[in-house]
Amino acid sequence: MHQAYNVQSILKQGVQIESIAAYGNHVILGTRSGQLIMYSVDESGVDMRMFNKNFSRKPITQMEVIAAENLLFVLTDNLIQVCDIGRLESNFAFLHSSADTKGCTLFTMDVDSQTSTTGEVATFIRVCCAIRRRLVFFFWKKDKLDSLQLSIELSDVPKTLCWVGHAVCVGYKDEYVVYDISCNTPKKHDLFLTSSSVSRDPCICLIRNNMLGISKDKYLVIVDPSQYKSKENDGSATSVDEVHPGRMESQNSLPPLLWSSPLLDLVWDDPFAVGRVNNAIEVRSLVGKDTLVQSIPELEKTRFLVHADQGTIFAAATSELWCIRQVEIPIQRQQLLQQKKFQLAIEVTKISNEPAEDKAQTIRQIHMLYAKELFTNKEFSAAMKEFERAAIDPYDVIRLFPNLVPEPKPGTEDSTVPVSTAPQLEDGDLENAYLALIEFLALARQREVVKLRDTKSSSKSLLEIIDTTLLKCYLQTNDSLVAPLLRLNQCHLEESEKTLKKHNKISELIILYQMKGKHKEALKLLQEQAGIEGSVLQGRKRTIRYLQELGSDHLALIFEFADWVIKENPEEGLSIFTDKLIEVESLPRAKVLDFLISKHKSLIIPYLEHLITEWSDTNTLRHNVLIKQYREKVQRLLVQQEKGEEVPELKPLRAKLYKMLEESNVYSPDRVLEEFPTNVLLEERALILGRLKKHDKVIAIYIHVRGDVAKARAYADANYENDKTIFQTLVKTIMVPPTEPIYEGVALHPDFSPEVNRKVLLELLNTYAVKIDPIEIFQFLPDDMTMTELEKYMDKAVRQKLADKHHMQMMCGLLQAESNRLEAALQAKRAISFELNENSVCPECKKRFPSQSAFVRYPNGQIVHLSCHDRIARAAAQQ
Repeated sequence: MHQAYNVQSILKQGVQIESIAAYGNHVILGTRSGQLIMYSVDESGVDMRMFNKNFSRKPITQMEVIAAENLLFVLTDNLIQVCDIGRLESNFAFLHSSADTKGCTLFTMDVDSQTSTTGEVATFIRVCCAIRRRLVFFFWKKDKLDSLQLSIELSDVPKTLCWVGHAVCVGYKDEYVVYDISCNTPKKHDLFLTSSSVSRDPCICLIRNNMLGISKDKYLVIVDPSQYKSKENDGSATSVDEVHPGRMESQNSLPPLLWSSPLLDLVWDDPFAVGRVNNAIEVRSLVGKDTLVQSIPELEKTRFLVHADQGTIFAAATSELWCIRQVEIPIQRQQLLQQKKFQLAIEVTKISNEPAEDKAQTIRQIHMLYAKELFTNKEFSAAMKEFERAAIDPYDVIRLFPNLVPEPKPGTEDSTVPVSTAPQLEDGDLENAYLALIEFLALARQREVVKLRDTKSSSKSLLEIIDTTLLKCYLQTNDSLVAPLLRLNQCHLEESEKTLKKHNKISELIILYQMKGKHKEALKLLQEQAGIEGSVLQGRKRTIRYLQELGSDHLALIFEFADWVIKENPEEGLSIFTDKLIEVESLPRAKVLDFLISKHKSLIIPYLEHLITEWSDTNTLRHNVLIKQYREKVQRLLVQQEKGEEVPELKPLRAKLYKMLEESNVYSPDRVLEEFPTNVLLEERALILGRLKKHDKVIAIYIHVRGDVAKARAYADANYENDKTIFQTLVKTIMVPPTEPIYEGVALHPDFSPEVNRKVLLELLNTYAVKIDPIEIFQFLPDDMTMTELEKYMDKAVRQKLADKHHMQMMCGLLQAESNRLEAALQAKRAISFELNENSVCPECKKRFPSQSAFVRYPNGQIVHLSCHDRIARAAAQQ
């Protein structure tokens, strides 16, 4: 305990005190005989300021002071009267008496002061009166009490009342209830009994201006009235009516406060609760384990307690009056710090009149002392919360853990780091300390990141220290958090590297290297671990994924370490360049292709196939290269086949080449043709020649080399729209067989050389007669071919010619008729005339037409200026 208050005896006289009120250094006594007396108490002594001997014929049972308005509300003869205390000479001048309060046995008040935008302060006063078994509400309007049109029926006569905001707490002889008056219909909430065993008078006090302090047995229960406020959306109150009274205490943030005996009266003088018990006045604190601050047994006769001002309380017995004043804050603080009651020292410092900066610095120092005391007592979580409140440098907290502080480099000594005075911690305590430190550093990290982002005032080195320390703590407590921490990329490289190697965290070490841009070190480590049996990094998958995530900025490094992966498993290695990842797709494909051509030729075809089929690559060069790779491989397989070897892959590969030449519109046919052989792959060659529109050579391959009339006809059909003479080329190829092979080393087909195949010729002539001009082919027909053989062809061809001529004549006639119509229409338009003189007005701008001005005539005959027409046209275009 420490001495928080001094007691000063003020009066010892014969008046019988029935009630008491106070404000500032003034105390007002209400006597049993109806007198009102005001005293002013200061260091020099006591002075009577007002005295009204005949204020009432009945006892003054209750008084409340509204200092801001200089009003005194007095309850006497079961009626509330209001008097003025602003003028000393008035001696409690009577202002108002409300007949509506007749029958009032006690009352409570709610006072709210609001400042307007102009700086004027308005005070709103509301009064709640207990009139028998009913609560009636009033408000002070100018100079009288007006009804709020609100009343609440009660189950019993109340013994005490307390009003805070939206809630009115009622104390009966056996229980407490709260009424929520914020909704249209007041909502009742049962709290708990006044006592668990015997009947006791209730006691309620306002704590910290917004909490209710309610007495129950030997306890003071702190109740938050906001939990009983009705929900605004649905109009229903919080469901607490059904809550068991025994659980009510646990719903509040502050635990019940134990007293030596049941409370008889109570006032709140921040930060103390001052209560009247059986044999003394007790001063208690809401913080700390030992709540008793001071006991004042000399005031055991006290009947009344009233709070006047911060640090000033008045106590009264039947005919005695005392002033209880707080001891000066610095003296209290010194006593509390000596007793290691740091929490209470902080509370009393908060209410001191010291300058704000000095007060904040003092509170910070007390938090520091309290945190170190808690840490010494191994209450690590609470210690870290105090360090947080003290806004301590995180590095100072880290230094409490010598094994977390970075070791100095060999040959150097860091004299700026003092030796920690914290106790040596065992394994169990050390883990708890680490967990508390993690929570502290996580909050510190959030603050530093915000500073760094918003104001750029934070130091990155502090973030490095915090993250490196968190890394060490995670390794001791929860190593699953190591990898996410490393990805934040703020850990110190060398210190973290050493720590991870010490704990054999190879996978996490890879993440550290990756985030710090040490990719070569990471890839070397991955290559080493890939072949180690039982390693978490055994195999190639982690290396492949790492290389895929590097991106084009590290292409040389990708090629360097992709080499060993491809050598071990070409298929897996190729995935480095073909997986569906943005980084992989953005790699420069030309350089990747050069790498494969120079070192891994077997992967050229699958790589190019992936680019073209999966990624729809349209680069001409890569299409050309793929065709070249197909062709070269097919040629090698043909050579092997000629030697009698089995080559099962020849057919599917040649099909790929054929499909590529047939379907791709990207490759360059002239460049591909330059390297294409003339003695093999002639069908593929025909596809290339077809792209070059060399129809005669294509048809020659189909007819004279392959003897495939069907393909020749299909080719001619496909190209007829672009070349109307292609069927003439087809029959000419058959009618004029070559005497020598068209390609060296390639034999001519016997069905079409050296003699003309009349059967095929006549079939083509008869089938495609309308597409073959007889004039163009007659000179190439065999001399011995008779007209009888050509009768069917000639009949169709001549009919087609006549039909074409007739169609031409009809078109000429129609076109001539249309020409005549248009000529007549033109002449009719030319015959239109109109007059434009100095009296003509533009219908758009209402202005006249000056001489030689440009104008536009509409089909409806309207004439406007050219500029007006342009403006109308622009407006129409914008709509």
